Amino acid sequence: MDHEKELAILKRRLDREISSRRQAEAILEQKALELYRANQDLRILNESLEQKIAARTTELEDSELRYRQIVENATDIIYRADAQGYFTYANQTASERLGYTQEEIIGRHFGELVHPDWQQRVNDFYKKCRDEGQINSYLQFPILTKSGETIWLAQNVQFIQHENKIMEAAAVARDFTKRKKAEDALKTTQLRLTSLIANLQSGILVEDESRHVVLTNQLFCKTFGIPAPPEALIGIDCSTSAEETKGLFRDPEGFVLGIENLLSEKQMKVNEELEMRDGRILLRDYIPIFGEGKYLGHLWQYRDVTEEKRAEERLRRSEEKYRGIIENMELGLMEVDNMGRIMRAYHHFCEMTGYTEAELLGKKANDVFLPQEFTGVMKQQAIDRMRGKAGIYEIQLFKKDGSRIWVMISGAPIYNQWGKIIGTIGIHYDVSAQKRLQQELFEARLRAEEAQEAEKQFLANMSHEIRTPLNAIIGMTHLLYDTSPTPDQVNYFDVLRNSSDILRSLINDLLDISKIRSGKMEVHAKDFDLPGLVRSIQKTFQLKLEQKPIAVEALIDPRLDTIVRGDDLLLNQILLNLMGNAEKFTAEGKLGVRVTRKASKGNIITVEFEVFDTGIGIPQNKLDLIFQSFRQVDGDIKRRYGGTGLGLSIVKNLVELQGGTIRVESMVGQGSIFIFQLDYEDTGIKTSGISDATQSIHADFAEKGHVLIVEDNSMNRKYLSSLLKRWKVRHKMATNGKEGTEMAQLERFDLILMDIQMPEMDGYEATIHIRNTANPNQHSPIVALTASAMLTKKDKAFQSGMNGYVSKPFTPEQILPVLRQYLGLDAPMLGNLPKVSELSEDDESCNHLNRASLIDLYGDDAAYALDMFEAFFEKIEEEYPLLFKHFEDKDWSALSKLAHKLKPAFPMVGLSWLETDFQQLENEAKEGAEPIAIELIINRIKTRVTAAMPLIIEEMKRLRCLVN
Repeated sequence: MDHEKELAILKRRLDREISSRRQAEAILEQKALELYRANQDLRILNESLEQKIAARTTELEDSELRYRQIVENATDIIYRADAQGYFTYANQTASERLGYTQEEIIGRHFGELVHPDWQQRVNDFYKKCRDEGQINSYLQFPILTKSGETIWLAQNVQFIQHENKIMEAAAVARDFTKRKKAEDALKTTQLRLTSLIANLQSGILVEDESRHVVLTNQLFCKTFGIPAPPEALIGIDCSTSAEETKGLFRDPEGFVLGIENLLSEKQMKVNEELEMRDGRILLRDYIPIFGEGKYLGHLWQYRDVTEEKRAEERLRRSEEKYRGIIENMELGLMEVDNMGRIMRAYHHFCEMTGYTEAELLGKKANDVFLPQEFTGVMKQQAIDRMRGKAGIYEIQLFKKDGSRIWVMISGAPIYNQWGKIIGTIGIHYDVSAQKRLQQELFEARLRAEEAQEAEKQFLANMSHEIRTPLNAIIGMTHLLYDTSPTPDQVNYFDVLRNSSDILRSLINDLLDISKIRSGKMEVHAKDFDLPGLVRSIQKTFQLKLEQKPIAVEALIDPRLDTIVRGDDLLLNQILLNLMGNAEKFTAEGKLGVRVTRKASKGNIITVEFEVFDTGIGIPQNKLDLIFQSFRQVDGDIKRRYGGTGLGLSIVKNLVELQGGTIRVESMVGQGSIFIFQLDYEDTGIKTSGISDATQSIHADFAEKGHVLIVEDNSMNRKYLSSLLKRWKVRHKMATNGKEGTEMAQLERFDLILMDIQMPEMDGYEATIHIRNTANPNQHSPIVALTASAMLTKKDKAFQSGMNGYVSKPFTPEQILPVLRQYLGLDAPMLGNLPKVSELSEDDESCNHLNRASLIDLYGDDAAYALDMFEAFFEKIEEEYPLLFKHFEDKDWSALSKLAHKLKPAFPMVGLSWLETDFQQLENEAKEGAEPIAIELIINRIKTRVTAAMPLIIEEMKRLRCLVN
């Protein structure tokens, strides 16, 4: 039962489930149908929607393309940035204007482009926009392009939000850099203009077209007594200002009427003078302002010129006063404008030139008065006046009658009250009388110079004419001593000899003073042994005074132990003159020279010389006279001791010629001391214990240098060759200029010694040829060997290209510095050869030879002197007879050349007094003098040479004895 009940229950449950399932399937089927139908509707709808979306998408794409093209082609910068400020898009204009590519812009932060000076301000501005929820904003700021250029942007930004959150920013920025610069320039200009007007020393008022104040300054307010500051007046209507301020002016109605007329006519007017009641004077300027043809307003300028007017009046009165004074001083005044037209001619100027003022006014001064030759002077003066320069000058002027006068003109510019040059005033002083006096003085000076030249020529001629017979007298006197004279005759000969010596000394003094006065005496510096020179002079006077009770001393500072550089010949002459003077006035006791090194500066030493004696002395009141020419202490001195009074004058001039000073200390009966100081260059070369200046210099050069000697005189060639051989200097010789140039083409020489006067080609021509043709010696040093002491000859030597000169006859000491300079030779070493100075002085016949010259030439080298004497004889035997042949043939050219060639040979053997005769013969023959004049000279030379030959032969015998 129970089982059946359970089955029944299951069956009912199953039936209910089947029934429920069938209902559910029916419902599911119904829903499936509905879903199908819905799917069908949805499919149809989707197909329609897809078509519409596709169409809309196409439409949007087309629209976006059009907008993108607009954006890309826009002239403004357009970009988008995300919420953090990073670029997500930028148009082409942005790329072009900023200088970055699209790839470089996208992803870059906007702030990186902002100018560093503006970054904080820009950040603060956009932060404020975000904080306040502003969707749109506008800002002007500068940015930097990629190239570093600064540009200004005016930027509009729209913030795109979603749910109150900024998602993106879209910006349009316009480049307004040009406008910004223009605005800044305008602001600067306005600022400058405002500052300028504010600081002008004039009252300024700028009004617009309706007469409202645009700008004014403090001085305007002060001028018109306005208490308000300038900025308070801006915008005020000035229509009634003239009426309000007219009471300040002396002519009130005229002031108002003047303003109305200016405003009506609108024409610029400047420097209008206005007088105020309080005495002030104003200058007014009215300047209308137009822009593009449109009237925009005007500017008033008022300047207080009261002080200027008062000063101008004072100046006018002062000028009138001084013009009156100048007129009374007989100075002619004339005023011209900048074009040279006469504005005023004063009374005395008119009297000076013969015109009236009416005849001159308006005419050009240069056309009326100026001679043609002074046009350049006046042009320069006109230029100077326009530059504000005054000037003083002298010119001639034409008078009305056509005659000329000399005037000194003091010209100065004329200024107006504003400092502008408006003309020139000239003060004229008639200097015609002074000019005539100057001309007379000039002519007198020319006559004096001609007379002085004639005097010099006379002295030279007379010296020559006197020397010739005088030398014969002296020579014959010495010969007479050899004729076994009686004691009385010896006394006569002594008188004759002493008188001859006095006369020769007089001639030498006259020639020296003539040279000094004409400025022909020159200083020639060379190296020399100063102690040796002093001892040489001491020895000379010891020999001269050995028969008198007079000691001759030479006291030399031991610090003077080096060779010095200076003019030894001038020093020798000074000391000889002073020692000779001491000898003349000293009967017994002593005389001498003391030499002291006083000071030094660098290599320059100051040496003091004292020549002392124990003679008669000089009165104190006569000390100032003794250095004057032709002056002696008194007539008794002249009668007792003789002399010309020139010796000490020559000494003073020679000392001063070398930059030294001389003075004298003396007491009557006790003696005198002559003190002078000279500067010398200390060479630093030790004198090596030289105790006598007559010791010769022998150089030991180790075959350094190569020298070319160009000399037509065989004696000179032999002399130079002997020197160079002893100094071991390689050398070659040419006998004339042509041969010298040919040898210069073949090999290079370190030095060329060039004679000046030679046959075929002289030294000038040879030098020019060597300097201007391709040869190894184009730049080798060339030194002239000249017998002329004339400066013109030496100048010509330099002009032809020579580097220096040596005057003939020259000593070893004179040629040695030349070799040192150009060959770089070492210092000389002393030799120990037989001494010429050891020759006997007892034989009076030796006195005919110039022993001092021989010592200078050969020193103590007797062998060297013998060589030269023998060479002299060879030359004389060969060429001397030709003198007479040329004379007989009347071949004056050949005679002149031979005289020139023989001339330097005689000084080489101590016959220097014959050199003058040969020089005169050379000159007379060259100038084609009368045959009788030439014959006189020829005969004189023949007599003197004949008389001198025994002296030469005797000297050669003595030299051979010394050498052997």
